[in-house]
Amino acid sequence: MNVANKPLMSAHHRNLVIVRAGDKSLHRGWGAGDPGCGFDLIVSYFGSDPSAFRLPHENRVDYKGGKWDGIHALLSQQPELLDRYRYVWLPDDDLEADRATIEAMFSNMRRLDLQVAQPALTLDSYYSHLPFLRCRSFEFRLIDRIELMAPCMSAGVVAKMLPLFRGSMSGFGLDYLWTRLAEDNHGTSAVFDALPVRHTRPVGTQLATTMLKSGRTPHEEYCQLASQYGFGEFFPLSYEAVDRKGRRWRSQPMIGLRMVTDYLLDRKAFRQANKLMELLWRLLRRQYSKPVDLSQIVLKP
Repeated sequence: MNVANKPLMSAHHRNLVIVRAGDKSLHRGWGAGDPGCGFDLIVSYFGSDPSAFRLPHENRVDYKGGKWDGIHALLSQQPELLDRYRYVWLPDDDLEADRATIEAMFSNMRRLDLQVAQPALTLDSYYSHLPFLRCRSFEFRLIDRIELMAPCMSAGVVAKMLPLFRGSMSGFGLDYLWTRLAEDNHGTSAVFDALPVRHTRPVGTQLATTMLKSGRTPHEEYCQLASQYGFGEFFPLSYEAVDRKGRRWRSQPMIGLRMVTDYLLDRKAFRQANKLMELLWRLLRRQYSKPVDLSQIVLKP
């Protein structure tokens, strides 16, 4: 790994963004170079252009490979970063976002004392899991799973997860673990409906190409973790929420019904609408019948 020979971070910032970036990365739209920006940025570059992403605020480092092994390489070489920052956002490089949204996400992490969270996705995003799309009724939802695309974590959670990042290019299976590391995980993970970002490319296209060259597959990485920790189905459940009028919702079935209603009202905005009705029925059924499991998982050495 090649690291710039200069101090990476501003001493007064407590928020860090690390993006694993290719040549088409959208991080320059995130406002990290704006005067007074409230977060620092490290661009962990997996491309081959020696001149790419050399602006002073980009703090480029080089590492070939996947997203999570690249993050492991950076934080293993610079462990002091996890002492310096309270929260770390680990977004994919194909997200359209802006500075105000990112700063508000970090602010909400502190205000709600969260350990893991993510911005919701706009309805015209490419997505893997319907419950992470923005619901117009809610400010945020407490949720039992946070996906791989754009997790924001406390430095403590990143430190606990870091050994598992080492051997993972895809991250598949990591998202079953990072919301369940404490004795009490209730109320510590959320999706921010009022702070959506847009996912601009089909899910997994860059990952599939990178992993094909390595001779590995996301499924193999998932199976390795699943055999250790006994995973079930990945389906995020929203078990509490705060709506746009500040009212707290505590009924999981009613939250599910409101989500389905919102998605139906906005169905014309969906990019991936071909299976929407099937997905809505599945969401409603899970919200009514599936219990939330936030019991502690103890990571193995």
